[in-house]
Amino acid sequence: MTRVAKVEPISEDRGDAIIVSGWRVLDVTDMDAPKEVSRHDQEPEAIQAARRFEAETAGEPGSDADDTQDYDASRADSGKPEV
Repeated sequence: MTRVAKVEPISEDRGDAIIVSGWRVLDVTDMDAPKEVSRHDQEPEAIQAARRFEAETAGEPGSDADDTQDYDASRADSGKPEV
């Protein structure tokens, strides 16, 4: 089964500021039971890890085709690299 990943900041609310200390990749295939897959210092690293995580399961028998989800639409080079 193709898995679905989500990238989100690891943050701490310090009253007058929200501090982002890193990024984590979550397996949200089952929205009722998300699982942390990995943690990263920078967002681009987390995005790449999420792409790899989804791609690893896309070729398994019975999986839906991997999509071309764009994690950061503000970047022109975003999206799944062509093979």
